[in-house]
Amino acid sequence: MELLISRRRVKNLVRMLLINPSIKTQMTGVLFTAMCEPLGLLYMAAVLEQHGIEVGVIDGIGEGLTHEDIENRIVKFSPDVVGIACMMTETYSDSAEMARIARRAAPKAKIILGGHNASFVAGEIIENLPEADYVVVGEGEYTFLELVRSISKKSDIRQVKGVMHRNNGRATFTGVREPVQNLDELPFPAKHLLPQNAHYGHFWYGGHKIALKNLSGMITSRGCPFGCTFCSCTAFSGRKIRVRSPENVVKEMEYLVNKRGVKQIFIVDDNFTAFPKRVTEICRLIKERNIDANWFCEGRVDTASEEMYKAMAKAGCWLIFLGLESGSQRVLDYYKKKTTVEKGWQAVALAQKAGIDVVGSFIIGAPIEVEEDYQKTLNFIKRADMDMVSISSLKVYPGTELWREFEESGAIKPSDWNKYFEIFDILGGHSKEKIRRWMKSAENGFYRRPSYIVKEIGRLFGRHRKLISYVVRNLF
Repeated sequence: MELLISRRRVKNLVRMLLINPSIKTQMTGVLFTAMCEPLGLLYMAAVLEQHGIEVGVIDGIGEGLTHEDIENRIVKFSPDVVGIACMMTETYSDSAEMARIARRAAPKAKIILGGHNASFVAGEIIENLPEADYVVVGEGEYTFLELVRSISKKSDIRQVKGVMHRNNGRATFTGVREPVQNLDELPFPAKHLLPQNAHYGHFWYGGHKIALKNLSGMITSRGCPFGCTFCSCTAFSGRKIRVRSPENVVKEMEYLVNKRGVKQIFIVDDNFTAFPKRVTEICRLIKERNIDANWFCEGRVDTASEEMYKAMAKAGCWLIFLGLESGSQRVLDYYKKKTTVEKGWQAVALAQKAGIDVVGSFIIGAPIEVEEDYQKTLNFIKRADMDMVSISSLKVYPGTELWREFEESGAIKPSDWNKYFEIFDILGGHSKEKIRRWMKSAENGFYRRPSYIVKEIGRLFGRHRKLISYVVRNLF
């Protein structure tokens, strides 16, 4: 397939190729690999294009490409610079392999890695992956732009903040770059650089295959102030939530629906519902401009309100992912969730009342978790009126507070930088068998409930949602 590229090239600037690698790594748990476009790469592509740099994008996952396919495209494009996404610890080996392929296909090109995972292990990548010339640390739009310009002009890389590079064989950091404060100044992601047949909206969740047609992703805010111990989002994006204006958000929605034929929008923000008044205003504008699309998002339970959820439902929101994590307050406090079990119950009930389906995510295996804590979680899963659950074991990733704690205790070694751990790998109190038993029992407890079965039968025969909810609440 022909690689789509920007033609707005300024003389003497480089040819830039951005790659989201194909995934060969065997992964476990929730997998969103093709849920939506690689938005980080597309934001960077848009900024590069805006400044006259010729740029192409390859999405190995969304396009279903083999490594050989990608290598052939790299050869044909003949880039001066190759940027490779390294988003997840589980897929680091895929990003590293892509760097080796890029080096073989474009021997003279500079190779840059970037993304969530790469930012936390940037020094280790530079010291252990000779094919990588640079690693962009943190949000990459302007770092990539300045780095590409520096490469083009052969100027001093040390003047570009946010870059890990090799200096006399050692990893050297140029210093922290402040994240973009005014998100409205960024152009919309360059989705026109992806082929029309790129495939998104198919993913696995809680053992169920979900298929959504004509789906596209959006980011409307960045940052997370909460700092949950198992999550690295705060470390990557900062504690301050930075938001796009409602007008800017809805303008992109109009573009996706009217110009690109999108029918489903996935708002991938960590905290879309953080500011209910902003959400309500976005919903008002969606209705005012008659934007015909369904959408779904993630949210925290402590920002739930009947007014906000009703506005969301009327504006096309049909599903919300809630990070419930546990039915035990003791475990929530250990994770530093800064919320309560009771607020979890309320959020589920309010969403259902508004007509929004709920997917609840739970984590099994906190170091302090005992049978009593687990039973509280099992009770929540069985009794709360959710539509789907995702139950996973606690995983420990670079960049998280848990990683630092286990590293300090000696359970995680410096040589483990390119790994992640399930809790039973590094904590003697939890066996793999026990965690798997707890997870299986929780899944069965949810999906074998009579109320769940009745609701699913109702969906199958297309009955009205309110009627099914009434039967479920009054008969079980």
